Amino acid sequence: MTTYSTKKRSNRAPNSGAKTARQLLYWLAICVACVVAAANLLPYCKAVSLALINIFDLQGLVGFFGNRALALISIPIGVVLWAFIQTAEAYPILLKHDRKLMRLIALEADAADQLQVNEDDDPALARLKEWYNRFPLLSIRSANRASLCAYIVDTCICLTVFPPVEGGFGQLVFVIFTGQWGLVNWGSVGLIVTMLFCFELMVRFILFLGLQWHYLKRAHG
Repeated sequence: MTTYSTKKRSNRAPNSGAKTARQLLYWLAICVACVVAAANLLPYCKAVSLALINIFDLQGLVGFFGNRALALISIPIGVVLWAFIQTAEAYPILLKHDRKLMRLIALEADAADQLQVNEDDDPALARLKEWYNRFPLLSIRSANRASLCAYIVDTCICLTVFPPVEGGFGQLVFVIFTGQWGLVNWGSVGLIVTMLFCFELMVRFILFLGLQWHYLKRAHG
């Protein structure tokens, strides 16, 4: 009995160590994602602050205190804006990692009866049939469209906060079409790319770790 219990403990020890390492890696990724999210918030707060200051255009002593108050107000507005945009950008990724949801959508899309749209159909009836035919995949398509729109808005915000070329958006277009790459601030370009995709990459990495953890638990369960 003593020999058996010793072997049992020795067999469990490596698995226990691997499980602890996976948990530490997972929660470390969560902490890094929180730091990335906090850093990613700054451009949105700055963009909102610039917009409010330009809208109200306060001058003198009123502007001295008013602009600081607007900067404080811009923080919660920037947080809400950031959360809305990042959710829209990451939502298709979250949907596609839900296997049960993907299976249900695929089964319904494969088994759905497609209604034929005839040339003599009333326009309202034709639109209704088209809507019905698209319905099983509507959630995925809508999420992809929302993600694309969010990336466009996100790019505009990043271009405003980190302008790659002095002179505004028109000057940027001119530089791109004329190939004057020496006028481009590549540091700003790097910041724009980082701000656009770092949070999405962290979400993908955390989902990857969660998926590996799920299968490792099943394998050693």
